Amino acid sequence: MASSKFYSYYLKGNKIAIIEDNLTDNDEFKSPTSTVSSGLEIQYAYSPTYRVGSTGTEGTDFHRFLGWGSDGTNLLLFTYGASDVADLSSLFAADDWIYISGSGRWSGLHQVSATGGTKGILTLKTRCNLKPSTIDITGTFATSETFNGDSAAADMDIEAFKDAQDYRSTPYVFIKDAAAAANAGLFSLTADTTSGELTFANKITIDADGDYTSTAAANSAASSDAVSLYNAFYEQIFVYEGVEVLQDETFELDLSRYQANAIVYYLKAKLAEDIDEMEEREFFLREFKRQLEKGNSALKRGPYMIQGFREMR
Repeated sequence: MASSKFYSYYLKGNKIAIIEDNLTDNDEFKSPTSTVSSGLEIQYAYSPTYRVGSTGTEGTDFHRFLGWGSDGTNLLLFTYGASDVADLSSLFAADDWIYISGSGRWSGLHQVSATGGTKGILTLKTRCNLKPSTIDITGTFATSETFNGDSAAADMDIEAFKDAQDYRSTPYVFIKDAAAAANAGLFSLTADTTSGELTFANKITIDADGDYTSTAAANSAASSDAVSLYNAFYEQIFVYEGVEVLQDETFELDLSRYQANAIVYYLKAKLAEDIDEMEEREFFLREFKRQLEKGNSALKRGPYMIQGFREMR
């Protein structure tokens, strides 16, 4: 038995939706109630400023990070391996472009500021000035999962660091340059009322399978340990390399025919203006606007009725 199906579509910005005529319900249109294989072709155009060419090969052009922080000026990304800090020096170079996903605040295009660090920190050119950002402290790690300053000045710095994080339900700290691997990396902190002391709750790492794991902190005893403490925000961040960024005329622009024609007319109008041919200038500007209007009309809202087709059942 053959039956007819009638479809329409509508556009909103760069989104397209398909709706199906429900013939049994007063010609009401609703979301399609069945699947039609090979029955839809969508064509769209936009003007990109970059192109992500990453193959997604982990450790080559795809990398996982534990979170972010700041050196007082620039955005930092933190990472840690299964048992020690990660050496990023051979993975990133200054001025490389990267694409970040998974971050609620920093997802998007960024540029590397310097060669990847050997201590699990990647510095980007993106401006970021946290308060506090980082402090250098000499202190003592204890197996009770605490870190205490070795001087009154160090204790005061730790207290100021803690006070600035009071608004966070779970504060985090990334520790660099600890003598023992167990004392370096990303840690969540617990509330600690002892002056000049940090208490570690869990340590977050990335295992060999690429899984993010959180386990109870197990610090190694170490005295007079000079470390850097970074105010950190834990996020499962994914970084892609192989990003091509628009820089010159060699970059391929994905333009519609209307947009391409509009550019040609605009350039002709500017050339006519340069030689004082104002009538030609006005003509080409009118054509420029007309091409843009044609392009916009192709994206107008509202349903576009298309011919129904018969499906054999």
